[in-house]
Amino acid sequence: MSTRTVTPTDTSTAPEPSPNSTLGAQLAAASRRAQGLTTVVDDPAVLTRLRGLCNAPRPMRVPVAEQREDPAP
Repeated sequence: MSTRTVTPTDTSTAPEPSPNSTLGAQLAAASRRAQGLTTVVDDPAVLTRLRGLCNAPRPMRVPVAEQREDPAP
């Protein structure tokens, strides 16, 4: 993963996320800015992985644990 670090003086001039960005994108940009990193991820492998995570299907229900009749061994 290639990331660039920025100096604290550059942090104040970092581009703000677009108001049309998703909440997750805005939070990620704010987190990276707070850590002194750029708000833009430019590594294609990382971008592909992030897009895969964002588009992954989510379970509709919370799985329920099985109930046992006997105590666990």
